[in-house]
Amino acid sequence: MLRSTLRRLTKPNVVVLGTGWAGCYAAHHVDPNLCNIHVISTRNHMVFTPLLPQTTTGTLEFRSVCEPITNIQPALAKPPHRFLRSVIYDVDFDEKQVKCVGVGVVGGSENRPYDYLIMAYGARPNTFNIPGVEEKAFFLREVNEARGIRKRLVQNIMTANLPTTSIAEAKRLLHTVVVGGGPTGIEFAANLAEFFREDIKNVNTSLLPYCKVTVLEAGEVLGSFDTALRRYGQLRLNQLGVEIRKTAVVGVTDEEVFTKSGEVLPTGLVVWSTGVGSGPVTKALKCDKTNRGRISIDDHLRVLRDGKPIPNVFAAGDCAASNERPLPTLAAVASRQGRYIGKEMNNLLKGKQMSRPFVYRSLGSMASIGNRSAIVSLGDKFKFDLNGCAALWVWKSAYLTILGSIRSKLYVIVNWAGSQIFGRDITYIGDLAEDRMYSALAVEEVSKEMSRKKTPEMLHAVNPESNYTSSVEKEGANKGFLPRKLGESTPLAPHGQAIEGSQVAHAAAAATSAEPEKKM
Repeated sequence: MLRSTLRRLTKPNVVVLGTGWAGCYAAHHVDPNLCNIHVISTRNHMVFTPLLPQTTTGTLEFRSVCEPITNIQPALAKPPHRFLRSVIYDVDFDEKQVKCVGVGVVGGSENRPYDYLIMAYGARPNTFNIPGVEEKAFFLREVNEARGIRKRLVQNIMTANLPTTSIAEAKRLLHTVVVGGGPTGIEFAANLAEFFREDIKNVNTSLLPYCKVTVLEAGEVLGSFDTALRRYGQLRLNQLGVEIRKTAVVGVTDEEVFTKSGEVLPTGLVVWSTGVGSGPVTKALKCDKTNRGRISIDDHLRVLRDGKPIPNVFAAGDCAASNERPLPTLAAVASRQGRYIGKEMNNLLKGKQMSRPFVYRSLGSMASIGNRSAIVSLGDKFKFDLNGCAALWVWKSAYLTILGSIRSKLYVIVNWAGSQIFGRDITYIGDLAEDRMYSALAVEEVSKEMSRKKTPEMLHAVNPESNYTSSVEKEGANKGFLPRKLGESTPLAPHGQAIEGSQVAHAAAAATSAEPEKKM
């Protein structure tokens, strides 16, 4: 017993920062018999990002794209190995300590010592410092972000379906703007366009003419593919009704997107997919940075400081890059970097030297264009291109193979089959705080309702532009829950069917006459 305890205490600590592709692959390949593995991240799972766009429209459930870190490296469930849910804010390379704060712990800051460090905590989306993007747009890199997109999408559909929502407001709510024409943005746009075509009828068929998806891209859409595949992808997007505009974005608000060409696009949802930039942790690190602000690494993925490798410190994935040989920010690159570091770490733990440098050879690229077609480019020097339904089967087969566990594979297969047979899931599930807020608003409205006379209330509910008796009515008009003008049409009451002033007068008179007389 004493001998085994001493052996654990004398083992070196290998600390992995992040549970993305690079971090999880590194943790998986490090031999737990040679060291104590500590993984630090704010999430206890790995996200299968290539399938994340399909979760936003209900094609896949969120758990289908999540793999628990203890499934990837089972040793983390057994001390002295451990997973720590903490926020990393700095690293002291001289003292060999990771500075972090435990999630949900007030004043829980600690310094975690390491002997070997693997930094793979990812990066933030690149907003180019455009006003409103960070606050108003949705990103698509995490499950929580995909959940937020799906929630907003269903909220917009339900609000557009209200009889008091004007046609102009319904068009705005059902217009989604996707910024970025890379694989992630295009896959989301195509999935959403198919969702509108095939599943909006389950809510209200009259909403379909107002559904619209617009892609904004300053460069070439699907620019990483060859010309023939790009043309096919753009043709397929046009068939799905996706509008592509070659322009840049200069501003985003709650309800509008401003483009460089001077256009103002009313929208209910903005999804931002334009690559990655450096985050606050990377900016705080005292090491060399690339010209784009990422951690500078050498051919062996070692972190550089003053042009020299920091002993026993590695970096991989989106947070790191090399100025001499930049690589694309893809899951394939990050996973191979993580595998390389994990295997090289085992050599170092055994007292061996690092072997050959890391070399990335592309096996190709893929992108789905909805649930019925895809574009696939296989190979590096000798390429084999494929599109259409056959390419979609290659796309699905490849990702099913890459999925880590039988559990995830079964989830994805069942979800794909279910969405084809029964349609996509558009169930809206709010959180507890939201339910409590609505309950409080309902109580407030009931209280105000009891204190107001019926006749003025009916007149003002139809024409909120007149003297308001309730701040809630004014807010409802501003948000589209009440019509702004008398006789304004709505999706459920087209032109010629809106409530007229005479109808209001009759309704008000009827309500007044129906009121019981008060006894003297």
